[in-house]
Amino acid sequence: MGFFKKDGIQEKDVQVVNEIKTETKEVEKKILRKKDLSLLDVDTIEYIIENFPSMSIEIQKGLNNLSDILENTINYIEDKSSEIVKKNRDFKLSKDHRNTSIAIYDVVEDLGEYVKWMQDEYEKNIKNEETKINKINQNPKEQIKEKNVEEVSEDLSNKIINEVELEIYKDFSLKEPKAFKLEDNVVLVEDWNDLLVKTAEVLTKQYRKSKNSNKTIKEIKPIEKKSTQNSFRDTVIEMLSEYKIEFDEFKIIIK
Repeated sequence: MGFFKKDGIQEKDVQVVNEIKTETKEVEKKILRKKDLSLLDVDTIEYIIENFPSMSIEIQKGLNNLSDILENTINYIEDKSSEIVKKNRDFKLSKDHRNTSIAIYDVVEDLGEYVKWMQDEYEKNIKNEETKINKINQNPKEQIKEKNVEEVSEDLSNKIINEVELEIYKDFSLKEPKAFKLEDNVVLVEDWNDLLVKTAEVLTKQYRKSKNSNKTIKEIKPIEKKSTQNSFRDTVIEMLSEYKIEFDEFKIIIK
């Protein structure tokens, strides 16, 4: 009797421990879910889009990559689910697998919607910048300034003719821009952010017709190497593609 009583106490102890572990796991899940909701805070992402557009594109790429991985995971689980039914006739486990696939699919859809929202916000930001530039263009005083910029550009071209310059598709890791050249334009810049802003200004002012033309540009693949500088470079390349400008015509003068 004593033996069986002791065994019963052990079983109760094990049951209590298992219940505590289950409750702890559920609490941890709830905490994680709360963290998930604030993982990509909308205000934070909007700030990044407005102030660091090139990095917002990198975030979009990362989310798209994650979405692809999750879709591959769904396919893998579905295959395993079918295999379980065929070999072991284990419909319960197969159902658990399918439910997991459905849950992952919901995440994929959420990611897709989030990336689409980021793209829309990015495009709005670009249009807002274009609107500001157009307002400046309509101001006669600013038009006078533009003439001065052209004169300065010509002077700069003469001064930095011997500087090191690289085509936009090259590797810019650990390099900082001093200026950029596009046809007759030579524009001084402070850093990569300034280069993005001034490139957008030149393109919207002088290459609008090119953007709306049927022109095709030759395909040149940028050197693939992960770096902050190359992320900025890739944003410039996207802008050049949009305005149908050959990559080898855009050169960056290095500090």
